[in-house]
Formats: sequence, structure tokens, C-alpha cells
Amino acid sequence: MSSTEKRGGFGGKLAAILAAAGSAIGLGNIWRFPYITSENGGGAFILIYLGCILLLGLPLLIAEFAVGHNTKRNPIDAFSTIRKGWGWLGAMGIFSVTLIMGYYFVISGWTLNYAISSATNAITGDYGAFFCDFTTAVWKPLLFTYLFILANHFIIIGGVQGGIEKASKVMMPLLFVILIVLAIYSLWLPEGREALGNVFTPDFSKVTGKTFLDAMGQAFFTLSVGMGAMLIYGSYFKDGTKIAGTAISVVSLDTIVALTAAVIIFSAGVADQSGMQLAFVAMPKVFSSMPLGNLWATLFFLLLGLAALSSTISMHEAVTSYFVEKRGMSRGVGAAIVTVVAMLLATGASLSLGAWDSYRVAGMNFFSLLDNFTAIVMLPVLGILTSIFVGWVWKKEDMRKELTAEGGVDAATYPVIRFLLRYVCPVLVSVVFVCGIVAFIRGL
Repeated sequence: MSSTEKRGGFGGKLAAILAAAGSAIGLGNIWRFPYITSENGGGAFILIYLGCILLLGLPLLIAEFAVGHNTKRNPIDAFSTIRKGWGWLGAMGIFSVTLIMGYYFVISGWTLNYAISSATNAITGDYGAFFCDFTTAVWKPLLFTYLFILANHFIIIGGVQGGIEKASKVMMPLLFVILIVLAIYSLWLPEGREALGNVFTPDFSKVTGKTFLDAMGQAFFTLSVGMGAMLIYGSYFKDGTKIAGTAISVVSLDTIVALTAAVIIFSAGVADQSGMQLAFVAMPKVFSSMPLGNLWATLFFLLLGLAALSSTISMHEAVTSYFVEKRGMSRGVGAAIVTVVAMLLATGASLSLGAWDSYRVAGMNFFSLLDNFTAIVMLPVLGILTSIFVGWVWKKEDMRKELTAEGGVDAATYPVIRFLLRYVCPVLVSVVFVCGIVAFIRGL
């Protein structure tokens, strides 16, 4: 048996697409995209966003898939295999995704609590107070966070095909079914049909420099690039997988989910809300006034939970693969280490919203510190370095062979992708990085 067979991999193209799309489709598709679409002119923003996806998101996704598929290694070994001495770039990705898990698992646990609470009609009264009381409590949010982490753990120890692939084949169709049901119900309402026009009708009077910045940021962050998750999934692709075609499929599914979520949120009349307030305060209030409100609320939070789980699985796997391949541990032991570390970080992040809120760094509690440091610093820097590595460090001929032989990129398209990775992507992500830093400093 070859080392690749021992290592495991996805069983086919559909499994690869579903798993990678699951990694890309996360909470940001549902609670961030609708807000920035509303704020930046609806269809006008969507057009600019699609342009940024083609110029920024798609090339970077192809780059990560290509590095992983070419080397069949974990993030550290993948970069050092292509060019000796570059393993530190993979190590930065593993460090970053570990920190992201620390707060992302906490939010994911909230979706589980809200799904159960919606199904049992336990969310009543002041929705803002309900959210505050829950998130600042000690044991209840930790319980749901731990349950969510353990769900990831048991999927990961099942292996690539027996765990990740099997879970993706169940979760992603279920996610799409729930999304479609909510969208159909939204469009059945008069407000929903009006929302459809609001989402897709361009209002260029709202387009500013910030619109382009928001579009670039969303295009970069939505595809989970820069943290090693897509690289490790690319390493599990079968020989002969069309890298570019798979990336296009993932980008298409990710964009469809974001647009459909925008229709749902616009029809609910809360598109001016963002983030946690949108998901955990505004939406429950809207559902409470609807017929069968508990049912729709339960479906909505199941949608959020599935989106979160499909993303956190790829995060967990990116780090687990390091312990299995680099440290020679069994999958069970490697996954257990990641699970324990995630629990420790998530415990600190959850408690920092309540009992430990007084412990702050630069005015931020531990939850906000993890969020801001990874989103503003780590991920943009990793995106810049990854595009430089693939565009400038990876030998031109080796990259061309990867993309034109099994990658399925014809001779005319390959130079375009290489040009984008060498010049356009580093510049655009640098703009996102600098503007993020400036905005953060101004907010202090």
C-alpha cells in the first residue's frame, strides 16, 4: 500500500467539492454578506464582489488546492516540499487556525443552544437580554461549546473518507435543503418578493471606496484561504482531480449560499443588522411574529450550525494532520490533542465574555483578541505570503504542470492565473490588511 493510500483521500470529485464547499461556507455567508450587501447598494455590491472573487478569491483558492494536491502533505511539509525552508509558512497557518478555533467554536456552540431553545420555545421575552444572559453565563455556553467540539472530534477520528467525507455528504445536502426551504418561505411572503428586488437591484449611489474594500475583504475571508484548511483538503484530492474546476465549483456554491442567505435576511427586514446581533437577537424576534415561528427559527439555527460545523471540521483537520504526519501520531491521539487545545482556548474565550471579562489586553477580552488578531493580522498576512509563494517561489514549470495536466487549466488561462497570483492578489490583500489595521487603530 502506498503512502498516499495510507494517508487517505476523498473518494471522488463530488466528495471533494462538498467537503471544500463546506469549509468555505461558514457563518460569514449568512450574517455578514447580507449586511454589507445592504450597506453597499445591493446589486451594485454583488457585481463588485463577483469581480473580486474572480481576481482574488478564486486564484488564492486554486493556489492552496494546487500546493496541497501537488505535495500530498500537511501544510508544513507541503510548503517545505516545494521549496526547502518554507515550512514556517505552513506553521503560521496551523497557528492561526488553532487560534480561530478558540472563538469560532464558542459561536458554533451558541447555534446549537439556539436551535434547541427554538424547538422547545425557550426563547422568550427580551431577545437581547436572553442572548446576553446566555453568553455571559459560566456553564451553559461552555456545555454547548464542548458538545460542538466533540462532534468535530468524532468526525475527524473517522478519517478522511469515513469521517470528513461521510459527514460532508450528509451535512451539505441538508444545509442546502434547509436554505432552500427558508428561501422559498421568504419569497412566498410579500416582503420576500420585495427583498429579491432589493438584493439584486444595483444602487450605484451607495458605492464608495469602502464598497470595494468590503468586497475585497468578503472575497478573501469567505473561502477559508490562508489558514491551511483548503490546502489540506487539496492534498486529499484524488490524482486527476481538476483543480481549477473544483475551485470554480466551490466558489459557485459559496456564492449561491451567500446570495440566498441575503434574500432570507432581506425578507426578514433585518438586513441593517450584522453579526451576532443579526443571528441571535434580530432573527429570533422576527421569527416570533411569524406563523410556525419556532419551526422557522429552528431551521435557521440548524442552518447556522451546519455552516459552522462544516467549517470547523476543516480547521480541526488542518491541525490534526500535522500531528499525524509530522509527529507520527495515530489519528485518534492527534485529534485528541487538537480537541483538548480547542477546549482550553474556547473555555477562555467563552468565560472572557462574562466571568473573565475584566482580564483584557489592549482593551480587548480574550474572545475579541483571538478574533481581531487572526482576522486583521494573521489571515491577510498568510494570504499575501501564499500568493507570493505560489506566484514567485514555486518553479514556474512545476506550477504549470500541476495546473495544466491534472488541474485542467488550458494554456491560455494559466498565464492569467499566474499573473493574478504574482501581482494582483498580493496588492489586493495588502490593501485589506492595511485598511484593517488602520480601522482597528482608529477604533481603539
